[in-house]
Amino acid sequence: MAGEADAVLVRTYSRFTRMIVDYYVLTHEMREHNVKLLCVKEQYDDTPLGHMLQAIQMGFNEQERETTRQRTIDGKKARVTNKKLYLAGKKPPYGLKFDDEKVKGKLIENEDEAPVVQDIINMRAQRQTVYAITKYLADNNIPSPGGGRWNERTIRMIIERAADLYRGIATAYKYEYSHEYHNGKRVTVKRVRPMEERLTLPEGTVPRLIDDETAFKALAAAGINTQESTRNNPNVEDTLLRSGYIRCGLCGNLMAMRRHNKPQQGKAYLVYRCSGTSRAVRACEHMEISAPRIDKIAWDYVCEVLRDLQIVHNAVSAMLEKDAFASPEKSALKTIDECKALIEQYREDLKTPGLSRGSRAVILEDLGKQTDLLEELETELMAIRAGRISYERVVAEYREFVAWCQEFTSYENAPYKRKRDALRFLGITVYIYKEGSKNGRWVIRVAPPELMQSIKLIPNITGTLSRDQVHRVSSTPNAATSQPIGSPSSDMLLLCK
Repeated sequence: MAGEADAVLVRTYSRFTRMIVDYYVLTHEMREHNVKLLCVKEQYDDTPLGHMLQAIQMGFNEQERETTRQRTIDGKKARVTNKKLYLAGKKPPYGLKFDDEKVKGKLIENEDEAPVVQDIINMRAQRQTVYAITKYLADNNIPSPGGGRWNERTIRMIIERAADLYRGIATAYKYEYSHEYHNGKRVTVKRVRPMEERLTLPEGTVPRLIDDETAFKALAAAGINTQESTRNNPNVEDTLLRSGYIRCGLCGNLMAMRRHNKPQQGKAYLVYRCSGTSRAVRACEHMEISAPRIDKIAWDYVCEVLRDLQIVHNAVSAMLEKDAFASPEKSALKTIDECKALIEQYREDLKTPGLSRGSRAVILEDLGKQTDLLEELETELMAIRAGRISYERVVAEYREFVAWCQEFTSYENAPYKRKRDALRFLGITVYIYKEGSKNGRWVIRVAPPELMQSIKLIPNITGTLSRDQVHRVSSTPNAATSQPIGSPSSDMLLLCK
């Protein structure tokens, strides 16, 4: 700045800044570079009294800024709480439009954009990648919300809105913004508020564009696509257990498919091999096993489980009749209320006249502990409520899975994609051990994610095994304590030797 300007001219000091701290920091730096600050309407003497009067005026400016900000917040809140109107921005969300451009109280379907939103969410529900969706829109010359080219960020934002807005659920104050300092810089942090912290608007404020089942599938597609990614494998259907379904029994690492070409014989041998990169187990022996062989063994077992469909069907039906998260949520809410009451009691105790220094220190210590506990409880409650949404997604997927099982009578001839679906739904993981291991050459674990952990389906599935197989698994000496790293517990396994 030095030498580039002699002075900075402003109409009033409030146009320069409305924060006292910023004012003193900026003016100090300007003085160091021989730059003056000149004001047209407000003049103060360069004396201690003049500096004091200027500081008082800056305080009024800062207070005016905060008052204006608070009035704006209160006005928006009154619009939602009293008038029950949509908290609108400059533009409506893509796929929707305002019923009245002046009032902007409700949203209605945009006939031109709504079909595009439905196509995007349906494609994502079918596990199309975000890149593929973006390319489809660009190839078909469909205009983006801004009129330019589509980008992946816009696609993701539309898919995220399938969680509430495009399902006809209108809320206000979905996000909470706070200011933090990272590496000496002030940044704005955006946090998604849980549903109980938002203000819910009346039904009909926003029209429904997508059904719940499709929305849940679209929201869950990201995690599935990550596991199913083909990466650089041009022949993905050569192996069934690739990308997450087979692990090393010693170190717990995922095993990767390797292709051993034999030009002389005109053949290629496919194997699963452990890279042995685990830090926990340095003596991993880079186990290897024939891919076609273990794929067939694993799928034969899956077929046994699928044949006893009534177990899966009964468990899913029972789970639909109860809310697995109701009791933990009520318990967390009760504990939070008790914690808040105790915090309020401590605060009242601190106001007691004549309180000794020692007593005050004890109360402050207890108050700090309760405050930390409250934060942990609120975090736990958010996790429980987030789990409820995840639970609904999983139930929707299992409904589809049961319907698929009823449709197919010959599992051995199922398409590759359906086989992979079955592995994911049942939570199949195959653990490979070296020859002569007490665990056998391989162990197949059935541990369906999320839903199965709630309905405790594992004992029923393992109950379909023969008595001899169950006995040989459960009678392994010290099975609970002697398992290698990454291997599952013995009461969930089918042992194949």
